[in-house]
Amino acid sequence: MSDSSRYSGISTINHWITALLVVTMLALGLAAGAAPSDAIEDYVLGIHISLGFFVLIFVIWRVLFRLYEGFPANVGRTAYERWAAYFVHRAILVLLVVQVLTGPLYLFTEDECIGVFGWFSVCLPLASLSIIHEAMESIHVYSGVYLLPALLILHIAGGIVHYLIGAPRHTPADM
Repeated sequence: MSDSSRYSGISTINHWITALLVVTMLALGLAAGAAPSDAIEDYVLGIHISLGFFVLIFVIWRVLFRLYEGFPANVGRTAYERWAAYFVHRAILVLLVVQVLTGPLYLFTEDECIGVFGWFSVCLPLASLSIIHEAMESIHVYSGVYLLPALLILHIAGGIVHYLIGAPRHTPADM
């Protein structure tokens, strides 16, 4: 990365693909929870789970790439802005990993497979860990319904403030 205060092109693409996937998965999860019948809920959850397989792969790639590339220098105007950006960026990545791990564990610990659009299934026999099933379900659902949307709102608000007010640009020599 030539400018340590900016994200690379690959990181920008990763960000927007992740944003699209996360919004889609949130919408599907919320739609399943609000479904008027079990049949509709099962149908929507089938799409959520199928797409979730690909989201898992992409999120793991995204997080590994971010760890490899590192984070750009934090150039907020105040110490609070710098701390908030530091925390929110990392918390979102951690929570995304939690989501893509607890979703499959939620299924596997009940001896269910991840069906991927009827093309294939991924099974991991973890029924012996059924004691963690409820915890995985709770973490997945509450994180997805409350924590992740709250962090995304903070992230979007920070982006709007950053865009409207503009963060100072520093050169690596200033850091």
